[in-house]
Amino acid sequence: MLGRIAGKGLDFYIIIEFFFVNLAWILTLAVPMAVLIAVLMAFGRMSSENEITALKASGVSIFQLLKPTIMFGIIIGLILFWFNDQMLPKFNHRARLLKTDIARKMPTMNIQEGVFIFDVPNIVLKAAKVNNETSRLVDVVIFDESDRKYITSILAEEGELAFSYEDEKFLLTLYDGSIHRMERRDESSYQETRFETAIFRFDVPNLLLERRESSYRGDRELTSAEMMAKVKEMKAADPPNQSRINVYLVEINKKFSIPAACIVFTLIGVPLGIMFRAGGLGVSGGVSVFFFLLYWICLIGGEDLADNNTIPPWLGMWSANIIITGLAVLFITRNLKGYSMLDLANLKRILPKKWRREHHK
Repeated sequence: MLGRIAGKGLDFYIIIEFFFVNLAWILTLAVPMAVLIAVLMAFGRMSSENEITALKASGVSIFQLLKPTIMFGIIIGLILFWFNDQMLPKFNHRARLLKTDIARKMPTMNIQEGVFIFDVPNIVLKAAKVNNETSRLVDVVIFDESDRKYITSILAEEGELAFSYEDEKFLLTLYDGSIHRMERRDESSYQETRFETAIFRFDVPNLLLERRESSYRGDRELTSAEMMAKVKEMKAADPPNQSRINVYLVEINKKFSIPAACIVFTLIGVPLGIMFRAGGLGVSGGVSVFFFLLYWICLIGGEDLADNNTIPPWLGMWSANIIITGLAVLFITRNLKGYSMLDLANLKRILPKKWRREHHK
């Protein structure tokens, strides 16, 4: 986003605020991954320096090693849940309002020079040059797909984009251009209309507020208690809007499932750290990225399935934790049964040089 908003006439403090309010949801995802990296590095270092071997020889089991790490995960998880439930909705709300204000004041901000823009439904737009301070466009090309029966293209030498507060739409005024229109199945129906000035009105849903009142809040801008109250209201309605209910239930479960990942990652981080016998950031980070991608894919896929009423919301949001916990149990069991551990020293030939140096530190 930095390249899209920096150097485009926005006040420096507005740019800082934009990134600050968007850090909240990034932090929500970064904390569980940071927990996994921390546990992997700690136990990988202990294993590589034979401290784990010494502890086992002294009668210390893996369950005793798990106790403090699980407590660590619980504490971080509780803090993260409070942040997700109480602070994140406020940050999301402010981020949405700020993004909308920027889009209204600088409607060309999301238009990149020479790049096709698909933000407008049924419209594809491209401009060779964009002046964000004056909202002026040069060499405008538009493909209108609103009517499937016709192929419509609009060309203009210049254009000006503005926001209309009266009807909550963007106005695109084009100068010195032409409209080319033809039926898809009849090439002989081609028509060309030239104009000096033409005005087009269109909605951009992902840039506008659903409602203009700042008091309106979407599902990601509410606490779990506020969403549960809305769910009860919708269930009491006749008929209930099950699709909307699922959206709220997904977000409620997500507020619990992501903090719970801090505990799940401590469970899998301990046996993995012991198995990989490497405490460097390179190896620990690489392993963490793999498992976090697995977690994130399950979370996103589960959210889509739950929103479509294919699976229950709780299953969609907790399936990632269930899968990772299953893998953790498998690795812990292997550790208890004394299976040979993975020593990355034997794999150093295939590791990048940077990783090899970190392994020997």
